[in-house]
Amino acid sequence: MDAIISKLKLVPVFILLAIVFILFLNPFVIIPSGYVGIKKTFGKIDENELKEGLNLVIPIIQSVDKVEVRTRALEFVSQRENQINALSKDGLPINIDIAILYKVKPDKAAELVKQYGYDFDDRVIKQIIRTSVRDSISLMDSASVYQERQKLQDSIVREVKGQLADRFITLEDILIRDIRLPASVVEAVEQKRRAYEEAQKMQFLLEREKLEAERKKVEAEGIAKANQIIANSLTKEYLSWKFIENIQEYAKSQNNTIILIPYDSKLTPILNVPQNQGQR
Repeated sequence: MDAIISKLKLVPVFILLAIVFILFLNPFVIIPSGYVGIKKTFGKIDENELKEGLNLVIPIIQSVDKVEVRTRALEFVSQRENQINALSKDGLPINIDIAILYKVKPDKAAELVKQYGYDFDDRVIKQIIRTSVRDSISLMDSASVYQERQKLQDSIVREVKGQLADRFITLEDILIRDIRLPASVVEAVEQKRRAYEEAQKMQFLLEREKLEAERKKVEAEGIAKANQIIANSLTKEYLSWKFIENIQEYAKSQNNTIILIPYDSKLTPILNVPQNQGQR
């Protein structure tokens, strides 16, 4: 009985020790949304990432680092003196500003840190981007780089996507912000563009004039054919019949000042004299 009482007396001590353990050693780690935890035991990285939420670790023995697995942006821009300089196929210098959107694969974050460290963006991503951009630009002449931005962007994406995937990083997009070429190249490209637009305009005008000429030709041919048909139908018999028909119409008229002039072989027309003239 005395032994039981002695043990019961130790319960508060254990509770106190547990409280001290929780307050000062803190065996709980909270991983926020958008992150995974990299657990290390005696400095060795555990391959199993800690998911978001409350996680239990062994104090002193284990530690946890948080790695973001949401979409992140990395910029190469002149304002931060971080632009990329490259040479085109024709040997001209080109400065380019780009932004890359990427994220770490959540189930490979521990492996990524193990191989490349926590500064993997500097050691891996930046190096791959710079090299890929320079390689893509070196395959294009300066005018193409200036005019075919989408083609250049697609080429860079193809170069980068596979290399990052091999290193446990998902490429979401690459955006070209600005391309700066020597002023002489830009002016030459603009002159070429203006000349092309002028040539297209002249081609349009020539086509329009050609179509208008064709229309007038068809219209003239139609009028000529119509006149030919009418001319062929105006026989002497038809005109005599038409003359008689007109006489019948005038005979039915209330106007009594109609004068019928006999016609000869030239079919002299009928004259309709107004009422006031007949009274003079």
